[in-house]
Amino acid sequence: MTAFTPDTLRRGACPSLSAPMQTGDGLLVRLRPAAPALTGEDLLALAGLAREHGNGLIEITARGNLQLRGLMEASVPRLAAGLSAAGIVPQTGVAIEIPPLSGIDPSETADATPVANDLRKAIAAASLALAPKLAIVVDGGGMLSLADMVADIRLDALADGPAWRLSVGGDRRTARPVAVLAADRIIDGAMAVVSALAALGPAARGRDLDAAALAARFGTVSQPVAEDAVSHHPLGIHRIFGESLLGVAPAYGQVHADRLAALVKGLAACGAFEFRLAPHRTLLVRGLSEDALVAAQACAVREGFWCTQTAPGRAVSICAGAAGCASARFDTHAAADAVVAAAGGLLDGSIDVHISGCPKGCAHPARAAVTLCGTAAGVGLVLGGRASDAPAATLPAGDLKPAIQRLGTLLSARRMEGETARNLLDRTAPATLVSVYQGQQ
Repeated sequence: MTAFTPDTLRRGACPSLSAPMQTGDGLLVRLRPAAPALTGEDLLALAGLAREHGNGLIEITARGNLQLRGLMEASVPRLAAGLSAAGIVPQTGVAIEIPPLSGIDPSETADATPVANDLRKAIAAASLALAPKLAIVVDGGGMLSLADMVADIRLDALADGPAWRLSVGGDRRTARPVAVLAADRIIDGAMAVVSALAALGPAARGRDLDAAALAARFGTVSQPVAEDAVSHHPLGIHRIFGESLLGVAPAYGQVHADRLAALVKGLAACGAFEFRLAPHRTLLVRGLSEDALVAAQACAVREGFWCTQTAPGRAVSICAGAAGCASARFDTHAAADAVVAAAGGLLDGSIDVHISGCPKGCAHPARAAVTLCGTAAGVGLVLGGRASDAPAATLPAGDLKPAIQRLGTLLSARRMEGETARNLLDRTAPATLVSVYQGQQ
């Protein structure tokens, strides 16, 4: 039996089969299958393994990984054996993200798959000590590009030639440019940046790099300017070469294995033959005819999945909450439903709303416009911060739903026609929001 030491169970590292993470509802394992797509049989096997070895809860993360919750130390090796028996091979090593339709999207600038594979092999061969959560994006563009995904290192295919832009510490727009690389220099150039990170220490991230110094090493005369790129949300219907794809997402990113199995069986009956994990907690479904789309969407809704880009809950990030995690102080799912009911019209994607059962902030480590966080004193309201930040106000969990309703009523009344939620919050004084949250006006 594999023995997990306190080091392997630590937070701050990406949880995997070899290093699961301790959470309030047991051990959590995150995995990304090495294959670019899964069959219905693969997903049914995963659902069965989640039910048999964990608490049955499965999550799709913001970066399109799978998480299985509620495992025990003794059950993790059995999960690994079950995955092997099902022929599902988890990806290992540094996380390298590529667009979910790489290699099959006719609108992509370049196929990112071979570049990512070669870079993964080069990093593994170098045996460097790198940050556990180091993230690399290789974006060949296309309909579902990763232009909005933040990474420590980015390689973006350029539309005006067989070249890639190398940049660090951001998304396609904000990452600091380092070089433009010809096809035969891509891996060497990327490895130079990886080595620079390793030289800074095992905790170094892209934000710690001196991009100007790196650019000078590459002999860059002028800094390349990021191209405009549109990141389409993978939820909903997409069409490539006359083929219809349907993006579905479990409500708030989490589903029980039984519901996932029912979804897969229902979609298979509609003709689905392939499933691809995608960013924004989405599963892309292939094989649906135009006539089958309505039935497929009805199946998704029936099993608690979103399937349209207008689903308001997609702007809300939540953790397992009290129903699935001993660390959580309140029911995050009920709170999210209250936010959608009271202020669904404001969830237009211009702001992030984070509902966290405790200050760890597992579901959304970054800052959010609005965060509701469970604490020993109640549910705190954090504006423009992280779950770990001191709340501006705190209420007992039993008073949360009326507080959400008050906030929703205020913001809906103040919102001007055509105004985004971001602009509305920017012009609303934080003191006003705090006062309404507390029921003082």
